[in-house]
Amino acid sequence: MAEITVIIPVYQSEKYLERCLDSVLSQSFSDFELLLVDDGSTDRSGRICRSYAAKDHRIRYCYKENGGVSSARNYGVSHAEGRYITFVDSDDLIAEDLLLVLYTLAEKYQAQMSVCRHIDCYEGKTQPKPDSVTEEFCTGQKEGLEYMLKARLFHVTPYAKLYRKEIFCGVSYPDKTIAEDAYVIVPLVLNCRKIAFTTAQKYFYMHRRGSLTTSAFRWSDMGTVEVWTHNLEVIRKAFPDLEEQAMARCCWSRFYVLDKLMLVPKQDASQKQLQRELVKELKKHPKLILSKDYFTLSRKTAYLSLFFGPWLYQVLVRSLARKRDL
Repeated sequence: MAEITVIIPVYQSEKYLERCLDSVLSQSFSDFELLLVDDGSTDRSGRICRSYAAKDHRIRYCYKENGGVSSARNYGVSHAEGRYITFVDSDDLIAEDLLLVLYTLAEKYQAQMSVCRHIDCYEGKTQPKPDSVTEEFCTGQKEGLEYMLKARLFHVTPYAKLYRKEIFCGVSYPDKTIAEDAYVIVPLVLNCRKIAFTTAQKYFYMHRRGSLTTSAFRWSDMGTVEVWTHNLEVIRKAFPDLEEQAMARCCWSRFYVLDKLMLVPKQDASQKQLQRELVKELKKHPKLILSKDYFTLSRKTAYLSLFFGPWLYQVLVRSLARKRDL
């Protein structure tokens, strides 16, 4: 039995899949199995997966009817044979020592979860270099959750983490939201006694034009607001003194949707109504947004513009989007 199961949900990934698989198979830590969960692809993804599986005994290829990324991740967890689990998206890349770093960290501190940092890489732009200076530390569940709520160094995303398989007992990714990672991270942390962190950047998250992370507004984006509203209630019960940090994430989720709305060329009546509701809710929390360190200076500046008129906020959002060439 392998120590680690690497789970890659695969769907219509033929353009980037081989690079992703090569980065996993180049790991300096070799005691892993690679579980490729084909979520009903109709392109060459399945053929590529089968070709790789035929060449390396560590690879298992599984085909299932399309059910979405949550369904594919849940399938992978239920079929994983390793003591640890990690996730990689099929269009991303990982450093050759990602598994070694996360495994060594988890074993050293006897942690149920180990976490590294990722690098955001944008299609068509030069890939940033990882930070050369790193540090590591271990926390309990409350402090670990606080680090992820602040989302400065570490995030709620499923990748760039190594999980002991048993912490998924009773936890699964929900099917009907785009914010499945945020929904799952809180109960996973609550199932941990220790969480180990390293500031090393070992995961390369690729932002593709037209992907969910770079597209303009969709009504499904409201799932982010719904999930963080749910998380707020869970955190209030588990750690009441983290309520403020959880509320900051609720504000962040509204900024996330509002920013995408501002990129819609011509909003319809329902979109305009949603914009008004989001702005109204955000205006209720000036102290939290402006006087704390949960948000960057540029975000605070943009927030202040809402009090002069949404049109000014829209100008700022569109200007930033042009700079990023999204």
